[in-house]
Amino acid sequence: MNKAILFDADGVLTLPEEMFSVVYAKSHGLDPMPFEYFFKTEWQDFVLGKRDLKEHIRTNNDLWQWDGSPDKLLEYWFKTEDIQNEEMIELIKKVRQSGTPCYLATEQEKYRGDYMRNVMFKDLFDGYFVTAELGLKKSDPKFFTRIIELLTGYGLGAQPSDVLFFDDSQSKVDVAKSVGINAHLFTGVQEFKEVLGL
Repeated sequence: MNKAILFDADGVLTLPEEMFSVVYAKSHGLDPMPFEYFFKTEWQDFVLGKRDLKEHIRTNNDLWQWDGSPDKLLEYWFKTEDIQNEEMIELIKKVRQSGTPCYLATEQEKYRGDYMRNVMFKDLFDGYFVTAELGLKKSDPKFFTRIIELLTGYGLGAQPSDVLFFDDSQSKVDVAKSVGINAHLFTGVQEFKEVLGL
């Protein structure tokens, strides 16, 4: 019996054609290489909640070359990537209506995590597990064991094998499996329906 279902966000529930950094560099006539370097080297500190993205934008104008406030840049950023997989959204609503709690399990810095909770996926889930808030990345098995602990605290009494997880990254699926979660690589809506018998 599935006591809870966890969903990754990007690549499962959102389907942007390009990363924001690529869109931003193109639209502002900027070299994309500094952004690629930033996301490869520094970004993990933000998704772990160790650094503040607004402060970074404010103090690193050589990278961002943004004339407005950090809030305006983040608003532009989050709206650019808010391209939702509408069919999956509707299926999640049906699954919740049938009585199975659903949760977001996503690797985000805190401001986009807040945006997902309060705007993008407002009221869609029973809870939101964001790496920046837990201080753990999805590549760390402790991220998933912490979720199981939290679900137990919510009164679900869930064992790892009672929890389904869908992610478009095989490595993240493998990490979840390593702690006993019933994890599946998300390849499309049809595969999701087959797993749940919908």
